[in-house]
Amino acid sequence: MRYGKLINIYTVTPPMDIYLFAVPSITALAFLALRKGYLTLRGAISAVVVGSAVAVAHLGLFLLLTFFFLTSSVFTKLRAEWKREMGLKDVSGRSLRQVAGVGTPIALFAVLYVLSGDARFLGASAVAVAVATADTWASELGVAYGGVPRYVLAPWRRVDPGVSGGVTAVGIAASAAGASAVAVLSQLLGVGGPLLMVALLGYLGEFLDSIIGATLQAKYLCGGKIAELPAPGCRKRGFLSNEAVNLVSGLMAGFLYLLIV
Repeated sequence: MRYGKLINIYTVTPPMDIYLFAVPSITALAFLALRKGYLTLRGAISAVVVGSAVAVAHLGLFLLLTFFFLTSSVFTKLRAEWKREMGLKDVSGRSLRQVAGVGTPIALFAVLYVLSGDARFLGASAVAVAVATADTWASELGVAYGGVPRYVLAPWRRVDPGVSGGVTAVGIAASAAGASAVAVLSQLLGVGGPLLMVALLGYLGEFLDSIIGATLQAKYLCGGKIAELPAPGCRKRGFLSNEAVNLVSGLMAGFLYLLIV
């Protein structure tokens, strides 16, 4: 009952009061992330914009987003030296494009919730957080500890770690864990959305991310090998960036939630 009262107090709190409190807090958190190397300068600025929009919509949603950011930042640094030697980009801190790709669906649904008051948009935003968490946990833990991944469209085919469309058993388990963690937290924080639906759509969104990454994300065919970077004699296939894939998968999962509920 006490938690319910806290949620009720928040729902009648003027958004501007929350905004005046949230922006300095978010700015300080982004600055700390910049100092720690989790974000680039432009990535920190975009994180303030996304975080502010989410905080105005719902404090619980902002805490959910914070959970995603903190856990993803820690997982990004796992086996950082090895990732750096492999040429994996996220080790250097998330850029504006990366933050925008992940954060735009979350912020969009949050803003739609503020404008309409329709709680379904709040649930859709939670689903977008679940997708982002599932994808990042799968990518970072799968790359760090999953060994040689297999191509999602042809599981018998091995690809290099970090190649879009590559999956591992560790990555699949991490994806399910990330989506489930967000689903449970969304209930505890009063964000809304059926727990099982948020978890399943979060995992489905990450799976769609892998499929879209395998089919439409730009990559290079070098003989019988798939590579992320161009090289002489390689043929380009696909046209989307990784950030665009993240954006599309987050939007698709969120809109699918709106169609179901």
